[in-house]
Amino acid sequence: MNFPIPDFISVPSAEIMQTISIVSLIVGICLVGAGLIFLFLNRKKGTEKKTTALWIIIGVGVLLIVNHGIQLLF
Repeated sequence: MNFPIPDFISVPSAEIMQTISIVSLIVGICLVGAGLIFLFLNRKKGTEKKTTALWIIIGVGVLLIVNHGIQLLF
């Protein structure tokens, strides 16, 4: 369906949307990488701290990767 967009709402061009998706994909990869590094560093020390925040960071990163990866395919 093609809905009319009012004039007062700015819609970015296709190139800008692609750039936003690429940056979000890179941010997602960095979040997953940083979360995994800190998760393994905590296990290496032998301290079993709460790792809930790290799992949330990893989950957000995976969500960004999946969402913007699929968006870049189409």
